[in-house]
Amino acid sequence: MSRLAPLSLIALLLFAAPASVLAQETPEPQTNLADISDEVMCTVCGVPLELALDAPQAEAERDFIRELIGEGRTKDEIKDALVAEYGENVLAVPGTEGFDLAAWLIPIAAFLIAACAIGIALRRWRRKGGSAEPPQGSGTPADPEASARLDADMARYDP
Repeated sequence: MSRLAPLSLIALLLFAAPASVLAQETPEPQTNLADISDEVMCTVCGVPLELALDAPQAEAERDFIRELIGEGRTKDEIKDALVAEYGENVLAVPGTEGFDLAAWLIPIAAFLIAACAIGIALRRWRRKGGSAEPPQGSGTPADPEASARLDADMARYDP
């Protein structure tokens, strides 16, 4: 049994080494095409890559992304490579500097203005009573002539 232990240890090391070498040759994918294609654009079509179906440029971009995924690159690394290859127009999400910053700030400002307007309108509505219905009273109109006309009109429709 004492001779068998060193031999089994050597055999284990010999068979474990090729497995670790194989694991290093095929990197684990960090992302997938569906995760990236909604955040990048077809530079010819001007639509997100996931919507550009038969365009040759879109297929070229997808092939480029698949190649980078096969290399085990992360989502940010793939986006950087796409920008280097096709330019800034390939990104579907606007930047956070300069004019692109307006694409983030204008919708936020519009939402805040609308929320304030709704709040002011609700406050005014509640102050006025909040109901379009007349107040509940005795059920008789204040004008006796109007009451008589109403009774006469109602009598015409009774069978």
